[in-house]
Order: sequence, then C-alpha cells, then structure tokens
Amino acid sequence: MKKVLLAAATVLVALFATLGVAPAASAYPELTCNLTVDSQVVNEGDTFTATGTAAVVEKNARGAAVGDDIHWVMTFNGETRTGAGAVFTQTFTAPNVTKKTVFPLTAKTSSDAGTCQRTVDITVLPGGAVVEPPGEGPGEGGLPNTGGPRLILLIAGILLLLGGSGAVVVARRRASA
Repeated sequence: MKKVLLAAATVLVALFATLGVAPAASAYPELTCNLTVDSQVVNEGDTFTATGTAAVVEKNARGAAVGDDIHWVMTFNGETRTGAGAVFTQTFTAPNVTKKTVFPLTAKTSSDAGTCQRTVDITVLPGGAVVEPPGEGPGEGGLPNTGGPRLILLIAGILLLLGGSGAVVVARRRASA
C-alpha cells in the first residue's frame, strides 16, 4: 500500500513540476480592436461617424496593468486623426465625387500589447444620387424579367417525356418476348 501511495505522490509531484515549468508563450497580452461606422454608403458632402474600440486581453491571471496606453490613428481620404483611449470616435465628411467611388477608412491602434488595424470601405455617391431597386426606375414597372417558364418549352418537355416513356415500354416488351 505504501508503494502505491508513493507512486501516486511521485506522479502528482511530476505533474505539478511539468505545469510549473511550462513555457510562458500564452502569458503575453494581446490587443484586440474593432471599427464600426454609422453608414457605409453616403452622398458627397454628408458626414458619417467612425468608432474604434480596443481592449488589451491578458492571457494569464495577472490582469491588465492599469494605465495601458492605447493610441489611435484613423485615416480617411488623406485626412489623418489621432487620439488615445479604449474608445476613439471621429466624424468625417464625404468628399465631392463625379461617380460612385469607394474610399477606405483605416483605423490603427497600438499599445504595449501590440498593434491592431481594421479597414472599412465607405462608398460615396455623387450629387445626392439615390440607388433604386431594379425595375422601379423611371418608366419601368415591377421587377425585371429574369427568365422563367415559356409555354413552348413546357410543351416540348412534356412531349420528350412521353416519347421517352414510350421507348422504355417498347424496349421492355421486346426484352421479355
């Protein structure tokens, strides 16, 4: 009985020793971020608001150190804004365009825990353009004709089906005779 207890105690000590000297790769903090906008399709001259959020995620029980500085750089159409904090909100104005144009909005955040970057595409429409659903433009009514059953195709399909079934019946009669 003493040998079994000694073996169990040895295994338990070895297990704790192994866990105690495990590499600390997961002990480093990680910076996570997110970028949201209130509208991704805007008319020229309209404003939209972009909000970046960031957090330092600790992978061990130590927890995030108080005062982890988070710095932001937000760029849209050549205009760069900087700031600090876990939440960074900025309002941008869409530039004047002559045709539908897509501009990237990029937010990059950095702290002692690393860097994180997110990009959102902002579509700018010219001169108050309004996007209309298909078939509802001027002079059009209802949805566009995207195809569908035609009577001649339906009749041809039925005739081919009847011809094929007749051929099967004739073939079975010849095979059984």
